[in-house]
Amino acid sequence: MVNKSKILSDISKMAVDAMGTFSGLKKEVETIVSIRVDKIINKMNLVKRDEFEVLKKLVQKLSNENEKLRKKRASKKKISKVIRKKVKSKRSTKK
Repeated sequence: MVNKSKILSDISKMAVDAMGTFSGLKKEVETIVSIRVDKIINKMNLVKRDEFEVLKKLVQKLSNENEKLRKKRASKKKISKVIRKKVKSKRSTKK
């Protein structure tokens, strides 16, 4: 009976040690994979998220300014057309 409990105790201890080893192995594999992924990403020259967000905001701002300028230009064209019509009608009434 003593031998059985000693054997079970030894097996239990081996199982606990094995779990600790597998846990350490898992962390090591995760670290290696993470390093390799980082190297691949760096080789691809990808943009970092924060840089992308800054550029995205800048593009949106410039797009909004561009739209405002288009509207302003369109309204100036309308005013210009109205003035030309008035000038033309004045010229035709003078004749």
